[in-house]
This record gives sequence, C-alpha cells and structure tokens, in this order.
Amino acid sequence: MNPEVRTLRRSISATQYFAVGFGSIVGVAWIIIMGDAVASAGAVGTAFALFIGALGILLVAFCYAEMAARLPGAGGEIVYAQALGGSGTAYLTGWTLALVYTAACAFQAISIGQLLGLLFPGIEGPVAYSILGHEVRVGNLVIGGGLAIALAALAMRGVRGAAVVQEWVTYLRIAMMAGFIAIAIAYADPANLRPLVPGETATLKFAAILSMLGSAPFWFAGFNAAVTTAEECSTSMTAAGRALIFAILGSAAFYILLVLSVGALVPVATLKTLPLPAAQAFEIAMGTPTVAKIVLVTAILGSVTAWNALLLAGSRVYFALGRAHLSPAAFARLNVQGAPSLAILAVTAATLVALPLGRGFILPIINIISACFGIIYVATCLAVLKMRKSGMQASFTAPGGTPLVVTAIVFSVIIALVALFQPWFLSGGTVPPEWITLGCWAVVSLLVWFGAQARIKALPDEARLDLLKGESRG
Repeated sequence: MNPEVRTLRRSISATQYFAVGFGSIVGVAWIIIMGDAVASAGAVGTAFALFIGALGILLVAFCYAEMAARLPGAGGEIVYAQALGGSGTAYLTGWTLALVYTAACAFQAISIGQLLGLLFPGIEGPVAYSILGHEVRVGNLVIGGGLAIALAALAMRGVRGAAVVQEWVTYLRIAMMAGFIAIAIAYADPANLRPLVPGETATLKFAAILSMLGSAPFWFAGFNAAVTTAEECSTSMTAAGRALIFAILGSAAFYILLVLSVGALVPVATLKTLPLPAAQAFEIAMGTPTVAKIVLVTAILGSVTAWNALLLAGSRVYFALGRAHLSPAAFARLNVQGAPSLAILAVTAATLVALPLGRGFILPIINIISACFGIIYVATCLAVLKMRKSGMQASFTAPGGTPLVVTAIVFSVIIALVALFQPWFLSGGTVPPEWITLGCWAVVSLLVWFGAQARIKALPDEARLDLLKGESRG
C-alpha cells in the first residue's frame, strides 16, 4: 500500500534548532516559580538540585539526540514510541505529549499577564472572579488570549518565520541575561545565601532538595520540543544533536548563576516575601527599578519564545498523530505555507480553555508536566536500547554506551515518581488536582482509542512508522 504522506518543509538551521531548544527551556518559569523554589530549598539548595537535575536531563538529552538522528520525524517521541512498542505505545505517548504541551502553553498564557502587570501597573485590570484560591483579572484573560491568537497566526505562516523570530529573540535574551547576572554578581553578598538549605534536620534538608529535584523536568521542559521539529531541520542531525546538548548546558548555567546571584542580593527572609524575586531583588539591592525592568522584559521575551516553541511542538504532535492514523486525518492537513493549521488551532483552543483557571493552576501544571515527561523520558531511553540492538546506524550516538542510557532511565523513573506522589503528600491525603487532571485525560484518551480502532487497525505498524517518519512504503 502507498499511504499518502504529507511532509514538512526543511527550513530550520542549526542555530535556529538551538534557539528552539534554549528558548523553550528558559521561558518564564524561572521568574514565576523561583520564589517558591528558594523558599523551599534555599538558593544554594535550589542551585544544587538544578545542577543534579541538569546532569540527569543531559543524559536523557543525549538519548533524545540519538533518537532524533535515527528517526527524525515530526512528533518526536511518538515516532520513538511507535518503534518501541507499536501503535498502542505511540498513541499513549502522543496523548501524554498533547497534555504536556497544552499545559505548558497554558502556563505561559496565565503567567504573561502577571509579568506585564509589574512592568505596566494597572494593565491587569479589575478582578473578574476567583478560582483555586487566586483572583483572575480581566486584563490577564485579554493579554493571554490575545497573545495565544497572535502566536497561532505566526505559526500559521510556516515554521521558517516562527524559527527566525525564535532565533533573534533568543540571542537578544541571552545578551540581556548575561548583563543582569553580571550586575547581580557585582552587588552580591554571600552572607545572604545562609541558611544554605532550610530545615532543622538533615532529613528535612534532604526532602527540600528532593522536592526541588522532582521539578527538574519542568525547569528543563522544552529541550525535547526541538526534536518534534527534527523533520524540518535543514542541517545534519549531528549538528542538530550538538545544538540540543548546548541548549541544555546553556540553560543550566543560566539557572544556577541566576539563583545564586539573586539569592545573594537580599536576605532569604526578604526573598521569600517577593512575588517575583528574580526581578524585585534587584530593585531592593540597588535602590532603582531599572535593572528589575530589564529582567521583566527578558522574562516577557522568554515567555514569548517558550510559548512559540511549545506551540510548534504541540502542533507537530497533533500533526504526527493525524498522519499516522492515530487521530483524525484533518490534523495532518497542511496549509499553503506548509503549516499544520488544524493542529495549531487545536493547541491554541486548548490553551484558551485552560487560561481562565488562573494562577491557582500553575503548581498542578508544574507537577503534571514533570510526571508526564519523566514517563516519556523512560520510553525514549528504552527506544534507544531497542534501536541499538537492531543494528541501525545513526549519525549521532550518545556517548557512554548502555550504562549512560540505563542511568538516564533510573533518573527518569525517580523524577516521575516524585512528581506523581509529592502532591498527594502535600495535600494531606486528599486527591490532588494533578491526579484528577491526569485521570480525566486518561478517560478521554481511552474513549478516543476504542472509538478509533477501525481507523487504527486499518494501517499496519510498519506503514505507520513510515508515516511518522515522513516516508512512504511503496
């Protein structure tokens, strides 16, 4: 049989590939949740957890880079899951990724209004209602919804335009980040870093660091967004793999330097009271809001680049599912610019639906993303082992052999377990919103799976893998 194959245009260079990876990792989370992280684990404890988390994520990233070189298809992990366990595994992975990228886009939509509100006081407008213990303001809904629609319009014009914007904004942000971190180091007082890790006992200190470590996939979420665009990469996969690794290293360096330098600007007791300490600490330490505003502008640009990359990744997931007969075929339809228009609209619509939940949904989003990514990391690493046994050659191979891959699997399992069960312990034994969200998503995915069995079974697994890779079996 000759299934119809819709292929995406190869338009992304190696530097743009790096920009997609780095831009989606270092988005807005560092300014939104840094206060909670420092309050829980201290600046030094947070930096240490991020260092360990970066090492673990780096091992996983090597596996991703190898799989992207072996199977550079849109949808990333869906392609790997198909090669690992067939249609059922690919479908489960695809629906999990759809939840992840939708939740991540919703995080950006919810957060952007708060950042603009500090930069332009009053822009958030009046309170519309309260939900999940937080107020939702009219301005936040308008800003988040407006930007969601604007980014969707940009994505509709094709990946080249989105990648160019991503590249320029990312490198501008890197320059701004280097500037305000240098200023923070100049004004830092190491005495402000004490206590190094909060907690009266060693057990409590360890628990604080472990809690922070459990959120590592969220802090580094987005590096794998780049692999969903591997089919559109115009450079060699060796160069793309290196760009992905450099994106991880660059983001880890930024996070650790930021946490330590900002943590040393003001006492930790003061830092805990600030809604956005990564910006407001500069104003307190220097007595002027200038640098704080630069940090806010950097964060806003970061939100845009992360959101853009996540929208690209999420739409490619829907596109890959549609092309492989695992979801409605309309998701695989391309517009005249070569963009999967319905897939883009699906991610945008889901973002707009989640936006009204407001800031009270931010912590559940973090835990959901971390848990889901931990599970997907395991599947990707297992796919590496299976592909190596098959004897298939790759232009990029993760160093360290099997021990590296096994270590990455162990790390991913630990991360997933911490992210899944920590909310239950913190909720005092009640069912946390994370579990409710995951349960509802699982029910919907099962209903769709059983309802689509005729379409799914009509295509052999070998042909489905070809479709996921953008190839045709003649």
